[in-house]
Amino acid sequence: MNTYANAPDVSGNQFLSKVYTWMFLGLLLTAVASYAVMSSASLQATMFGLMWILIIIELAVVLLLIWRIKSMSPSTAAVAFIFYSVLSGITLTPILTYYTLASVFVVFLISAGMFIGMSLVGYFIKKDLSGFGRFLMMALIGLIIAMIGNMVLFYFSPTTASVMSFFISVAAVLLFAGLTAYDTQKIKKLGQSMEHGNPYSQKLAIICALNLYLDFINLFIHMLRLFGRRQ
Repeated sequence: MNTYANAPDVSGNQFLSKVYTWMFLGLLLTAVASYAVMSSASLQATMFGLMWILIIIELAVVLLLIWRIKSMSPSTAAVAFIFYSVLSGITLTPILTYYTLASVFVVFLISAGMFIGMSLVGYFIKKDLSGFGRFLMMALIGLIIAMIGNMVLFYFSPTTASVMSFFISVAAVLLFAGLTAYDTQKIKKLGQSMEHGNPYSQKLAIICALNLYLDFINLFIHMLRLFGRRQ
């Protein structure tokens, strides 16, 4: 993302507004896709049967956005982000069906409140969070390793894996709350350093929106695992 530091053509606050608009659109599409699958037994059966294929496609799309955003046209980047958001809603459905609709809604509101709060911290805090961000990146790698290890542990000791899952979710909530503040400050600084007249602002807004989108989705999933009420 730093390769675009001198690219886009809007002021800091305008750019941040564009980023959050894309993020909100992504979350809206995710919610609509998830609700559509949950509301149709036939669609649910079809999508669940294709779930691993959809997950692989979803991963491919997000990696394509991250690694190839620079060479994409703005319209291609926008379509890829929209497609990813819809796929994310579909692949989230199996998780959501474990919980009551009321608890999903309540946890969503709590997660949204936490996300907004940490975004405001990142926007207004005077302290440079760059060093903190490096720690968060290392913690994210550790979290991924712990989650994979816990999946393996489940086959040998489901009870121990369940206990570990609780602590992993607690750590994940703290991690993605911190990443929300860090990413918001980074996006704010990026917007303030932009030069006028460069055509990359649209693509950069999309990739920044993807970062915040992933922060929120992961925060929501782990909050749901901690506080959601099972069916």
